[in-house]
Amino acid sequence: MKTISSGGKTMQHKIIYRHWQPGDDDAILELLVPSGQLSSENSYRNKFRDWSIEAEGICLAFVGGKAVGHILGMSDSFLIEQKIQKFGRVGFVHVNPNMRRRGIATHLMHQLHAYFEKKGYRGSILDTDEEAAIRLYQKVGYQILTRELRTQLAPNPNASQLTWTETNLKNLSALPQLDERWAKRNFPMSCDRKSIKVNQYNMGGYRVLRQCQNIVGYARWDEPSEYYRHGLIRDPIAPDVDPMEVIASVQAAIPTTRTWEAAEGGRYEAPLRAYGCTFEPTTTVIMLSSFGQEIDLTGYHRTAWW
Repeated sequence: MKTISSGGKTMQHKIIYRHWQPGDDDAILELLVPSGQLSSENSYRNKFRDWSIEAEGICLAFVGGKAVGHILGMSDSFLIEQKIQKFGRVGFVHVNPNMRRRGIATHLMHQLHAYFEKKGYRGSILDTDEEAAIRLYQKVGYQILTRELRTQLAPNPNASQLTWTETNLKNLSALPQLDERWAKRNFPMSCDRKSIKVNQYNMGGYRVLRQCQNIVGYARWDEPSEYYRHGLIRDPIAPDVDPMEVIASVQAAIPTTRTWEAAEGGRYEAPLRAYGCTFEPTTTVIMLSSFGQEIDLTGYHRTAWW
């Protein structure tokens, strides 16, 4: 385990940088819980149940025994440059508000990148919805890959050869194959078979697209609620279907106007504009950093991968 003492001092103590050690969770939760980033304390305490997380990928800053900075790095796989390659994924980035503008986040990002590069990853990817964070990530080598856009799609009862149905257990085995085909022309799309995106616990939030009895696509599909007034449909994963047909199938399936979330530069942006849809950008961006030679994304549409 490598411990780094920063030359900068605060509260009469040096800033100590190191990776996670057993016994750190209480101090980390004291830092992270007020930030609102955690779904629950138990989810963090059980983090190593996720095979993609290692102790060395959790980079910490301490002052006088108190955690003041935290970044968690995970691994993921994407199809790029004609092969599946490993990438680092960045999450739970937080610095104590009273300790900001001291270079802590920058130092932690460099520490995490060193870990990613030691693992042989092709690059690193993250998302953020904060302008200050965008500037930080650009400073350490990230570029904006895509931005989430939203538009309103009106219903159209005209018949479509495609139909949307609720997802059931029998459908789940078909979805990873759709992901892999989608990944050939859309980036970033996770191709990690160890990580199951749609499962028996969350499948109620997805619908599958059928052509006769064949499953040809699926989408994250939220019905109207207190949180999503007009519902929310994300860019469908339908690699072999014309996007205009996919849009028409959604129009045929919705009884009232729905919000559609698309990726800027994605497969559905231009077709939706052709339908007369206008987009509003959200605050969320996806950012990418290459390790070594710049990643060639020529010919790829952008996609929101989570």
